Amino acid sequence: MPAAGYRRPERLDPTGLVVSVIGTDGQEAGPFDFSVAPAHGQVRKQLVDAFAAATGPDGRWRSATSMNTAHRTSLAFLRSLEPLGINIATLSDFAPEHWWTWRGDREARNRWPGQVNIMRVLLKEVPEVGALARRALAQRTHKPRKRLYDSYSVAEFEAIRRRAGELARVCEARISANVAALERHREGRLDDGPRVSYGGINLSRGALLDRLVQDGRLRFGRGQHEASMHAATVLGTGDLHPTYALFPTRVEVLSIMAALVCDRGYNLSTLESMVVPDLGSEPGRDEVLVSHLDKPRRGHRRYFTNSFSGAHARTLRTALTITAPARECMENLGHATDRLLIAGSSSGATDHATRWFVTSGFTKGGTVCRWDQLADLRDDDGGLLHLHFGRLRLSEQVINRRSSQNSAAVSEDVYRRPDPLTAHLHQGVILEGQAAAVEHATDTVRLRYAPVQDLGLPAQTADAVRSGSLDTAATACLDFNHSPFTPDGEPCTASFLMCMACPNAVATPAHLPRLILLDEALDNLASVDPARFDARYRQHLDRLQHLLESSTTPAERATARDEATDADLAVIERLLRRDLDA
Repeated sequence: MPAAGYRRPERLDPTGLVVSVIGTDGQEAGPFDFSVAPAHGQVRKQLVDAFAAATGPDGRWRSATSMNTAHRTSLAFLRSLEPLGINIATLSDFAPEHWWTWRGDREARNRWPGQVNIMRVLLKEVPEVGALARRALAQRTHKPRKRLYDSYSVAEFEAIRRRAGELARVCEARISANVAALERHREGRLDDGPRVSYGGINLSRGALLDRLVQDGRLRFGRGQHEASMHAATVLGTGDLHPTYALFPTRVEVLSIMAALVCDRGYNLSTLESMVVPDLGSEPGRDEVLVSHLDKPRRGHRRYFTNSFSGAHARTLRTALTITAPARECMENLGHATDRLLIAGSSSGATDHATRWFVTSGFTKGGTVCRWDQLADLRDDDGGLLHLHFGRLRLSEQVINRRSSQNSAAVSEDVYRRPDPLTAHLHQGVILEGQAAAVEHATDTVRLRYAPVQDLGLPAQTADAVRSGSLDTAATACLDFNHSPFTPDGEPCTASFLMCMACPNAVATPAHLPRLILLDEALDNLASVDPARFDARYRQHLDRLQHLLESSTTPAERATARDEATDADLAVIERLLRRDLDA
């Protein structure tokens, strides 16, 4: 607990334009400088206060990544007001038309709604924003249904998963071997291996590693290239700088991230916020690791856990192994952390307070391109396969056919169903469904429609159909005494509407006018009393419309409607009044 008299440090500097934030991990994010943006009267100050509230202990944004994005978006908002003709001196004058102007400009430049949603959150934190503007802000914007990319093929996805695992295991072997050497040194065991000249002193492998874990970097200085190369040989880092004897490179951390996405479908913000998991079982081969995760957009359900076992636990255990020395070193440097993913740096030019470690932004600075070159994978067309975390996350849900870090409905509607690979993977199921649908339609709609000569009827029966002597209310009946709806041998007493489900019924172009009139009459019934229609007539209309759409053209139906007579209409009216029932 803080000492007596402790006061939380001020989050705003004396100018009120620079915000500092202490995150939930105790690390400082920012500072976030708003002085570089135009003031627009009180607008800038009002946004700064809103930003401070949104990044505070009870605010919406907790991760440094989210805060940085919101800061950049706020600056862009302030800079765009004047070019867009939004001339206001306070956000109390910010009207709905101003919001739609700015939102329209953003959406014309970027199809993804991230900036719009950030400003919706920020502006709603400003008390001065009026009621009408708040109503406009309440209208959410959604991610586009169609992405600019599709999922990887199954072969591409498995190639990335396999190569990411290989690169992670190579890193694990290097760091584990050096950790073992460091432990032997700390236990006082003699090391009779080669010595390395460092700072004018010849150090053993273990002693050199002890320096590394204390300082965060091995500095050989100018003219020490030969010593650096010798150290790399002794520490087994190969072409890498000796600093990476105990710390993973960004590319190696990317491999772990890719493997976790293939396993669990995490997005980048979730990956970068992951902390050291708890052990949920006895240590050993079948151990269970419990990871604590944070998804702020879930509101009160933002904090949750995932359990890892089997191959997934091995991936997480690898991540723990290769980053454990980095956490020890950061603690030695006064920046203790429980962050899971940490990369080292041999240049000393990172954004982290230590200057030697990287805990976020792993995909920046060409790191992904270096991963592509190192992995040297080929896509299905033979080109260099590019690692794209959005595509990888989409592919995990499509290929594994399950929701990951989202609801089943979102996974189905937003990720899996719109992707072409889903149809390919489910091709067998789709074909079976189509066959079942055809079979159902065949069983349900038994009425046959064709010109008389194409019905395959005996000559005598065909002549009877042509003459109209077998006509019912809207079709012709080939066997009145052997109906599927009445006992065999007895005259059919079913409604004439059931002719459309009867194998004894046929219709020819001569019957089409009455069928068109019947379709119109059933449509009218549906609009007058929908409940009664659904109960009594829906299946008849479905059968009739299926017959008309599958067997006739729009031109044929239009011609038949023109040929319908008043007598035809009278028969259809009597049919629906049930005047023709037996």
